[in-house]
Amino acid sequence: MIRTELKLSCSIGVSSNKLISKIASDYQKPDGLTIVQHDKVEQFLAQLNIRVIPGIGKKTEQRFKEMKLETIEEIKKIDVFTLNKEFGRKSGTYIYNAIRGINDEPVKEKEESIQYSKIITLKKDSKEYEFLLENLYELCKQIQNIVKNNNKMFKSIGIHFVQSDLSNKSKSKMLRNSTNNLEELEKNVEQLLTDALEDQTMTIRRVGVRVSDLSEIKGQSDITNFFKIFRFRFFEASRFNHYYN
Repeated sequence: MIRTELKLSCSIGVSSNKLISKIASDYQKPDGLTIVQHDKVEQFLAQLNIRVIPGIGKKTEQRFKEMKLETIEEIKKIDVFTLNKEFGRKSGTYIYNAIRGINDEPVKEKEESIQYSKIITLKKDSKEYEFLLENLYELCKQIQNIVKNNNKMFKSIGIHFVQSDLSNKSKSKMLRNSTNNLEELEKNVEQLLTDALEDQTMTIRRVGVRVSDLSEIKGQSDITNFFKIFRFRFFEASRFNHYYN
């Protein structure tokens, strides 16, 4: 369903903690689904190479090869004290726990942006209205694309100058209603520029556009809602699935 609806490949791993879910998501690419039951974690990991453990690099892998150890099942025979001696206490303890599927790292939601902004350095220092507006319009297009791609609207608009002496100057305004319309953004940026240049004495080196007071567009679905709506129809693709039960 993800490929059909969004034209994207997606591999999914489901397990009892973040570490095993991450390893499982890489197990069958592309478009694979791997579910690892809690009591099957060690069985799942046993024949995998140590490099599947997040944070294990080439140097660590090479050291295990020198010790004639490659699979997780083989490395599990080493006690934590030996691992600490070889790799240091922090890394050794991490490896000892990870190869046993032990991980208590919390799953954190991605923090929402509180604003979107873009800034550029001008080809020349200037305080000419048309030249500045042309550059601000280009930034408006970039900002509007970001806003729409994130299913957002904004209610506050601001412009920012870095002047020739490197001092800063800003102007902003609050809209009556939220929007993500490019013409509305450009119209307000144009007015802010007019206001800012009324008492402008120094030339300007950099210009920026910022939108904030963000809100979600009602009726739009993010990837989480996509899964809820279709109730994991991806599970129907059983020929790609691997279930540890």
